[in-house]
Amino acid sequence: MKYLIQPFQNIFNISGKATLKEFWVFFVFYVFLISPVIGFARGLDLLGDNITLALRIVFLFPFITLGVRRLNETKFNKWPFLIPIVNLVLAAFPPKENI
Repeated sequence: MKYLIQPFQNIFNISGKATLKEFWVFFVFYVFLISPVIGFARGLDLLGDNITLALRIVFLFPFITLGVRRLNETKFNKWPFLIPIVNLVLAAFPPKENI
């Protein structure tokens, strides 16, 4: 549960580090649970366009900052995280040790 709350607590912290587990737990939670629920509710007209957009933004910002913090730990450049699919590949790398 802490891996789902930490991205929201550190939403403005892009200088920290995020573990591999923290990133993937939040990613799976968002992609396989939150997005389908939002899409299903939107399809049934339970949510309006503005609410749907707001919910997606509420989960997008923590995901981006979590990805940037994940790339801090892997010592990669942060800008490629904004490219779809590339961000997932880079986030899957193990942390680099300080020598």
